Amino acid sequence: MAKKILLVEDDQYTQDVYQEILKEAGFEVTLAIDGQEGLQKAQEGGYNLILLDIMMPKMDGLQVCAKLKKDPTMQKIPIIMVTAKAQETDQQWGKECGADSYITKPYQFDALIKQIRELLGI
Repeated sequence: MAKKILLVEDDQYTQDVYQEILKEAGFEVTLAIDGQEGLQKAQEGGYNLILLDIMMPKMDGLQVCAKLKKDPTMQKIPIIMVTAKAQETDQQWGKECGADSYITKPYQFDALIKQIRELLGI
């Protein structure tokens, strides 16, 4: 059975590219267009991993990550922050909110898939 990934990303083009790459790698992908929708879908359950942008409307990725990691039913789900915010302070905030990994754009998709597989133990 394919592992389920929740992709929380507000840019439609980026969503399309990620979804295609992740599906080709054998993952089932659900999309959320902003932080609030991402939080709702995550809480509905069933995801093995969450890919989370930081800069989004309604609720940013750091807020979503912190809320999920404080929820006992969600805290073990790996979260990868995938963002253009590459400064060291941004990465520190990602770690402080509980992100399991922090990858900055642009990056190689092979590296992202490798990181996903490592966190999922596959």
